[in-house]
Amino acid sequence: MQISVRLYALLRAREGVDQITLELPEGGSVDALLELFFATRSALAPLRAHLRIGLNGALIGREVDLARRVLLVGDEVALLPPASGGAEPRRSVKIVSAPLAADAADRLVKEIATDEDGAVVLFIGRTRSTPGSPAPGEEAAAAAFANERVLSLEYEAAEPYATAELTTICDRLIREGLAGEGGIGVLHAIGTVPVGEISLITAVASPHRDRAYAVSRALIESIKRDVPIWKAERFASGLVWGANRDALKRSS
Repeated sequence: MQISVRLYALLRAREGVDQITLELPEGGSVDALLELFFATRSALAPLRAHLRIGLNGALIGREVDLARRVLLVGDEVALLPPASGGAEPRRSVKIVSAPLAADAADRLVKEIATDEDGAVVLFIGRTRSTPGSPAPGEEAAAAAFANERVLSLEYEAAEPYATAELTTICDRLIREGLAGEGGIGVLHAIGTVPVGEISLITAVASPHRDRAYAVSRALIESIKRDVPIWKAERFASGLVWGANRDALKRSS
């Protein structure tokens, strides 16, 4: 059976990808998967004893016998190197049920901005009445509603993967885009968001406005492309699942 393995930090950097697939016999255990992984990666072997293991979005307890933890077809295992320590990035990532609080934007800014930040760039994402791009396979449904207006958006997230990906994006942009100075906050709603209501708030704080502007744009593009959050457009007579064009696999 094939098991999907997510890699993070040092493991991702060494492997050059963030996800691989390993072949295990039926009834194979987490420990057997680790044996297979490290069998051809001897340079990484010292990390094995210090890994935390995630399974289908939840951490396996440190006390669990991994040789007895059997894997099933469709499982996803995450290999998590030990935390690096050091200063915690100024970052706030939350996925919450709609509607968002009226003061959500102000509260987000207070969480990530300090007196050293001369600029804060806010992005507010709202539901519009005009339709977007349908997901592959939804073209016929979209055509059927071509003359209708969108009434609301229905958001769904693959938690905790969406939260983990948002955290990774924010930490990368704080490190690379803000040069370690400043903070980033993301608040995303799931559930029903009617026309005119807010589904997404991002805040980027920085001592420098140019960096704040650039990182704000990069943040939105990364969220739309990489984070497993989906939306369906609700019309009076049905709904259509959408897809961001940048998230679609490009043909070679």
